[in-house]
Amino acid sequence: MSWWKEPDMGVPAGEREGCAAARMWRAACGTLRAPDADDAWKQIVDTSPSDALWHSIRNCVAYQAGIWQKLISKGIEDVVQPAAFKLAIVLRHTPSEVTVKLLTELLRSHPQSQDLTSYVLALLTDDEAQWCGSCGEGESGGGSPTAPPGPAPLRDLQLFGDCELAVLAASKEEYDAHAKLVRAEYSKLTQEHYVELRIKVLNQFNQIPKLFHTPEFEDLESAARENIEREISTLREHLSAARKD
Repeated sequence: MSWWKEPDMGVPAGEREGCAAARMWRAACGTLRAPDADDAWKQIVDTSPSDALWHSIRNCVAYQAGIWQKLISKGIEDVVQPAAFKLAIVLRHTPSEVTVKLLTELLRSHPQSQDLTSYVLALLTDDEAQWCGSCGEGESGGGSPTAPPGPAPLRDLQLFGDCELAVLAASKEEYDAHAKLVRAEYSKLTQEHYVELRIKVLNQFNQIPKLFHTPEFEDLESAARENIEREISTLREHLSAARKD
């Protein structure tokens, strides 16, 4: 019997329309007075990878949207382009060609259309924001503190990256549920192959001197390290047991 079980994928009626990601999307589009927001949302849902369990609107994106909304509700200093920042969170796992198309359509009448588009794309393509908190996709987790601001200020880039990694510091129950979703997403891999790759990814996180770069997230550092070490230890146990069998 496998050490993980494929999660129940039953989706309550209307969940896609009512999740944190959908609410964030509609709020941002409303602020920007973007036309056809509902049609754009449908395109985002329709182009989400069909085999994505964690890297999906329902899970990864909704989780990050919830994290950001909680921070804002606590009264943190907002980013320079609040609505555009929210668009970027929702578009995190949308194919790049679809993202560019949607931004062009949604912002075509906005007086800051070009600036807002550049801002969103900067968040989505910056190295510092490229680490997904579950799989380690990307090139780097710790950018230079003296990097030029470009279309998005350094603080905004760092906040976006920290939102990406926030799941690493989730409660034990949330983190374990997230880890099972990641495993299920890569169910085509054998258990041994997956465990080896996952340990490699987690060790990459361990090699990053500082996971979180903003004061708003710095208290999450120790919890994230504990979750990473705990999962590595569990995976090594499973790998050792599998090889003995």
